[in-house]
Amino acid sequence: MADKKVIEKNSHGEYVLTAYGEFLSYFHTHIQLFGTLISAKKIPAKEQEALKTKLRSYISSNVQKTDHFFDQLPQFAQFLGMGSQELSSYMNRNFLGALNKVKTKLIEQESSAEQTPRKKKYSKISEEILEGLGFTFPAGHRFESEEGMIYLVEISTGKKREAAALGEVARETAAAGAAARPIPVPVRKGPETPILEEILKKYGELFSGKPLIMKVEELEEDDSPVQMGEDILSDVEDLHFDGDFGGDSPSFSEPPVSIPFSKYMDQVGKVRVFQKAGQLEEYKRWVASLPVEENALVQLQTSLLKESRGEVVEWDGTLGQLGSRTGLSESRLRKVLELGRDFFRIRNQLEASWNKARTASPAVAELVKKAWPHILRVMDEYPDFTQIKGKMDQLLSRIPDASQRKILTDLFLNPVLSIRRN
Repeated sequence: MADKKVIEKNSHGEYVLTAYGEFLSYFHTHIQLFGTLISAKKIPAKEQEALKTKLRSYISSNVQKTDHFFDQLPQFAQFLGMGSQELSSYMNRNFLGALNKVKTKLIEQESSAEQTPRKKKYSKISEEILEGLGFTFPAGHRFESEEGMIYLVEISTGKKREAAALGEVARETAAAGAAARPIPVPVRKGPETPILEEILKKYGELFSGKPLIMKVEELEEDDSPVQMGEDILSDVEDLHFDGDFGGDSPSFSEPPVSIPFSKYMDQVGKVRVFQKAGQLEEYKRWVASLPVEENALVQLQTSLLKESRGEVVEWDGTLGQLGSRTGLSESRLRKVLELGRDFFRIRNQLEASWNKARTASPAVAELVKKAWPHILRVMDEYPDFTQIKGKMDQLLSRIPDASQRKILTDLFLNPVLSIRRN
């Protein structure tokens, strides 16, 4: 475990967790509960382990204090392929019981480790050798070889001893040096004056003011982040529990992937900017910063484009590689792919309508330019086509010219509604 103090003794001599220990208890509790959820998934064991590793790595990189675990709940839900509300309910039912078990185990493990002598760490191998020998090579000596024997020779006198006597010579040399040093004479001191009394005696006239009284809020526990250092949680060993860890068995009814269409279109625009500028590294960093399902949706665009051109796409291999990069299960990735196909068709239709509007007339082109952001937000209602129609009708009703209103209806509403029928 990392070189940070996990437990300490309170005033009653009992072991309690430090602030860092409290943080670790939250870390282990989430790892254990998420592990239970992942183990309940009907996916291969290899995928389960990959997902557990992905979650652990994400926590290590993105969580610095206990509150951050709750802030990251939506992201955890995406990793686990379930809705945020479903995960929140599961954690509410099981978190406190699991946390108490983890705290007990953590204190038990750390107190046992404290009572076991730890092997001393050395910064250099030479330090370990010298401490093990108990002496250093005596000054004024050298090794000489004679007839296959190694001798320790005192340079000033030429006196020889077998090398086996090295420790004896070193101790004699140290003793001689100590005898040559003068013995310090103890100095008698009078009774010591307490430091506060001495300060008051010398500088008492300078002190003034009111007594310092701490307010309750100033005595509350500091909620600042626990300083982790570089990837400190990557070295934290898992707690090992005997038998079932507990918690109710989750029933998975995977919710649909929820990504707004307007956000998808914004990301498509950003990809085009990166491609045009040839900024491959910037593109990679940007994709890595996206929530995991949006990350997957962006990465699927190239394959969807190939599919739209009639090219063969080996989806099993594509989704397998994407799953190893994102940590999403194959079933969840197929839901992302399903949404990606629908969005791809809607985008193609809207962009084709946009190009037609530009050639219709300057007035219609200007009108579409102003309405475009609102049209994209209407599409956020997908797959609820009833809501799409209602909001699009409401948007188009603001156009006073009936002929222009019909043009935009034919361009943007009817083609999108036809996607539902195809």
